[in-house]
Amino acid sequence: MENKWPNIHTKIHFVIMGLLAILFFVPAFANTNYDLETIESVSIIGTFEDPSNIPGSVTVISNEDLQKVIDTDIHKILSAVPGVFFRTEDGYGLRPNISIRGTSLDRSGKITIMEDGVLVAPAPYTSASAYYFPTTGRIHAVEVLKGPSAITQGPSTIGGALNLISTPIPTEGRGKFVQEIGDNGMTRSHAVMGGDNGTFGGMVEFHEHATDGFDSIANVGGDTGFQKSDMLVKLRYSSGDHEVTFKYLDLDESSEQTYVGLSQASFNKNPRMRYGMTQYDMMDNDGEQESITYKGSFGNVDIVLTSFSNDYHRDWFKVDKANNSKTGGVSNSINGVIEAANAGNAIAQGILDGTQATEVKLKHNNRFYGNEGIQFQVSTDIENHSLTFGYRDLEDYESRMQGYECFQQSASGTNSALYNCGTGFTSSNNRLRETDATSYFVQDTISMDRLTVTVGYRSEEYDKVENRWDDGVSGSRTQPKSGYINKKSSGDYSTTGIGATYDMNENLKLVAGFHQGMSPVFNGDAEEADNIELGFRYNKGTTALEVMYFSSDYANLVAECKNSNGGDCDPGDTFDGGEVDVSGLEVDGSMVIEGDGVSFPLALTFTSTDATFENSFDSDYFGIVASGDDLPYIPSSVLALSAGFIAESGWSGYLRLADHGSSCSTAQCGAFENIDSYSFIDLSIRKRMSEKLDVYGVLENVTDNEDIAARAPKSGARSQKPQTFKLGFSYKL
Repeated sequence: MENKWPNIHTKIHFVIMGLLAILFFVPAFANTNYDLETIESVSIIGTFEDPSNIPGSVTVISNEDLQKVIDTDIHKILSAVPGVFFRTEDGYGLRPNISIRGTSLDRSGKITIMEDGVLVAPAPYTSASAYYFPTTGRIHAVEVLKGPSAITQGPSTIGGALNLISTPIPTEGRGKFVQEIGDNGMTRSHAVMGGDNGTFGGMVEFHEHATDGFDSIANVGGDTGFQKSDMLVKLRYSSGDHEVTFKYLDLDESSEQTYVGLSQASFNKNPRMRYGMTQYDMMDNDGEQESITYKGSFGNVDIVLTSFSNDYHRDWFKVDKANNSKTGGVSNSINGVIEAANAGNAIAQGILDGTQATEVKLKHNNRFYGNEGIQFQVSTDIENHSLTFGYRDLEDYESRMQGYECFQQSASGTNSALYNCGTGFTSSNNRLRETDATSYFVQDTISMDRLTVTVGYRSEEYDKVENRWDDGVSGSRTQPKSGYINKKSSGDYSTTGIGATYDMNENLKLVAGFHQGMSPVFNGDAEEADNIELGFRYNKGTTALEVMYFSSDYANLVAECKNSNGGDCDPGDTFDGGEVDVSGLEVDGSMVIEGDGVSFPLALTFTSTDATFENSFDSDYFGIVASGDDLPYIPSSVLALSAGFIAESGWSGYLRLADHGSSCSTAQCGAFENIDSYSFIDLSIRKRMSEKLDVYGVLENVTDNEDIAARAPKSGARSQKPQTFKLGFSYKL
């Protein structure tokens, strides 16, 4: 789809380049000791002079940490962060479902996700759950920020913020090359090439990841994996206390993934088999991102200014309905067929197994997204005050043109070629949504001997407009849908936060905070909650411990209907879940035991959570809810243990045990909507062959557990990724 705002984008870049030209060619500032690698990427936590004084729980997963178990699945990486929950879907983390402190985890739409400090969702206000997530295998480090300080990182500020830091331009050497091979035809290649002479720097990065997949397809066969590629280019110019970085990312993915889970009977028979009707399911997406970031110091004032744009397209062609004739009284929605099969309906199970002839309807979830904007942040110190002001102006959109195709499934399990569906099955949910949003925040960190107090204020203001078209008009926008002709809505929200840290002694710090949080909703009022936390941090030598109690009191939990939740609703519509209470305890501890020529790092992360509805109601999205019912997909507890060794000989290894408590896919938690607790163990081993060459091996899910890890849609069972082995090497260029 053509860029919707070429003039705005051109003007933004023109203004920034003009400012840069003035700054770089007037040699009024000079500081040759500036640390280029430190300032090259935007860190949301590094903006604080002393991160330990952040009034809230904070976790930084460094590049060194990421190399320990060589993860490419963001779900597994975040298992080391307390208060973070997730629902696996494909076993690879391609489209994550992440929750922070009990926020709705569907497509991670209720947390703020960034790359290098820039919002990562292609339409963060219009459609935050846009099925795009940065390729984790190329990410250099990860930051997670919770508590009052998270209001600087909106728009969603109830749970917290996740910032992914991209690969920095090499300042030593020329880059690196990583190559992996593994089970199921898996290959991964990661190359970084570049350098910096102190004035000019640049790099190009390639990341290619592919696999045939671990599931089989019944009756018809076929692969169930993916091919994913990223190319990232960075160029930087530095002059004294000033630098500008241009960043460009080109991405492409083709994955043979499905929404269709398994009936319980099918899961019990073979948890890693897909139905033959999913033969044609395919996700294709591509996109481009670019940004220009200026960073500079003017005496005691630091400035970060970024102009950014993002264009993204995805078409997830997947089974939407089966049994269009509603044979045997079975619903034609795919979740309805699975529900009927779970209830013992033989016709429904036959439709799934491919022994019952039926028509299957597939939908092109074909969508275009885009955003453009400018943001800046100014910070300074005045006596005992550290002041920061930030502003962002953004426009984004989501455009849907979603058609249908059909095929006939025979009683022998074979599938016909695709054909155009009959009358009434031509397209659905075609619409155009647009948002104009501005936001700003002010934060003051006040240092008073042992006490540090942080006060923050955030403002979000946005205007939205939506147009929908008649579902029966194939591939066109000639018939507007009544009630959705330039349907407008707006929001204007202000939130505040206050937090404090107190040094009991040089090792122990007390932490407390309160903040108002909100999450914007396209139609209707934003989701709002009051949040508190209370805890302590202990650091002494190689021992660290952080314990936090947290609570979120929702005035109105808001959910958006999506195909993935299987609700009896129209995708895109929103529903109010009323008052909700979420509270819990987070524990994050680590220590290193030193031996003779070898050290033993140990780490533990534990979260206990109680998340319940405070009112009773009946909803097309939530179903029948009684006061006291648990929120869907939020487990009562999550535990992660890590134990390793690092030897002077160059050998190192790690064991990771993760245990997820039980949860349900709905508040009512019917017989086939429960997800029992499950666990997995991963092992990794690495040998440093030289200063430049490392070789390693990883074994995931050592015991090959086959437990249910998710139900999506709500009645379809999905298993864990099976035992999988990979070998690789990393070479510094």
